[in-house]
Amino acid sequence: MKRKIILHGPSTLTISLPSIWARNQNIKKGDELEVEELGHDLMISKNLDTSYGKKEIYIGNLRRIGKSSITSAYRLGFDEIIIHFKDPAFIKEIREIVKEELIGFDIILEDKNSCTIKDLTGNEKNEYNHAFKRLWYLLIDLSNESLNAIKSKDALKLKDISKLDKSINKLSNYCLRVLIKRGHSDFKKTPKYYYLVKSLEETADKYKDICNFLSLNLDRISLSLIENLRLLNKQLSELHAIYNKYDDAQLELLFLESKELSNKINLSKKGDQHLSAILIGLRNILPLILELNS
Repeated sequence: MKRKIILHGPSTLTISLPSIWARNQNIKKGDELEVEELGHDLMISKNLDTSYGKKEIYIGNLRRIGKSSITSAYRLGFDEIIIHFKDPAFIKEIREIVKEELIGFDIILEDKNSCTIKDLTGNEKNEYNHAFKRLWYLLIDLSNESLNAIKSKDALKLKDISKLDKSINKLSNYCLRVLIKRGHSDFKKTPKYYYLVKSLEETADKYKDICNFLSLNLDRISLSLIENLRLLNKQLSELHAIYNKYDDAQLELLFLESKELSNKINLSKKGDQHLSAILIGLRNILPLILELNS
């Protein structure tokens, strides 16, 4: 629908609210509404700090699905999650998930077969940009640490890479949660930013996978694998630079470089198959950056 702008006095501009919406929201004269700038758009709401309330999860004995259900409820924006499970030992895994993957949450109640976790901060609005920037930097750190561990053929360091991946999971979960609850400041592009966060997280998983594989197969480490991983890391850093300062020509060059690198990777080798998975992750991010700057 369209509404005309009305001038009151020398400089005050006003617009009327749709009557059906105002009636459904029980808006009365004298009420206060929240108005937030979202790029070229404005969001008007009765209560901008949206609460998604409670979510109950019944896990039973499905431990792997249970852990995914908890992080999924967190990402979807629920502020309080009640978890039911059969094995009392599962509480240890819940404590680990809360500590390592759910920013702002803590356990407030627990007994033998259930517990309640809750958002005790409500600080999504102010922390998203910082968390998203940190996510990029941690992924680049992960790529460099992976390369160094592979070069030195250090099995212990390769296994230790998973610690950095957990930090990335924690930040990505938080960013996805905020995007669901509040949207991005460039509101119309929220789905694109959601997919970008997911892509960064999945790329980190691919680095973890190659490190786990090579920690058990040090003999698969070759000079060509190291060189191709170095080129992948270089492309990741260039991708980050283009995201921060968009340049059509640089993005075009990166498209060509990624295609050239794909021709160098030998998919008959197990280690190179992991390299290919990382490259696919990076190539998925390329068009996203283009669309975000269209």
